Amino acid sequence: MNKFNKNLLGFWMYIISDCIMFSVLFISFINSNNFFLKKIIFNYRTLLIETIFLLICSYLSTKILKNNSFKYYFLNLIFSILFLLIEYKDIYHLNSINLNFKTNNFLSNYFIIIFFHAFHVLISILFCINLIFLKKYKKKFKIINIFFSLFWHFIHIIWLFLMFIIYIKK
Repeated sequence: MNKFNKNLLGFWMYIISDCIMFSVLFISFINSNNFFLKKIIFNYRTLLIETIFLLICSYLSTKILKNNSFKYYFLNLIFSILFLLIEYKDIYHLNSINLNFKTNNFLSNYFIIIFFHAFHVLISILFCINLIFLKKYKKKFKIINIFFSLFWHFIHIIWLFLMFIIYIKK
């Protein structure tokens, strides 16, 4: 097995293990659902903006594969950081009205899922910064761009599941 196949296999094993982790978190959330709190705390306009930002990031990751231009890396960074800032604002707001992970099982599961997803967005930001440095030093890294694009698609697919399971499911 050559190095390319080992890297590809390792990447897919990582994606599969993350899918299992998110599945467990979603099942735990579904079992702790509190519909009364759902109507109080979620802002659907913010949800739409966050979804658009993540879909733009995913689109930009495919543009990187086609054009490999610095502007797509930086735009991806900007939208990723904006997404994290909005997530931080939502969490700060919930804490300001005394709704945090200590309140009940529902919010505990909610915060774990949101933090785990935000952590993946943070990983993608670090991944993108690494790609910018690789491009600056003119290294050959087409396969890493493919991994980056796949990772972004994974992030936005998980966000869509998260959106339907947490926010939209009645």
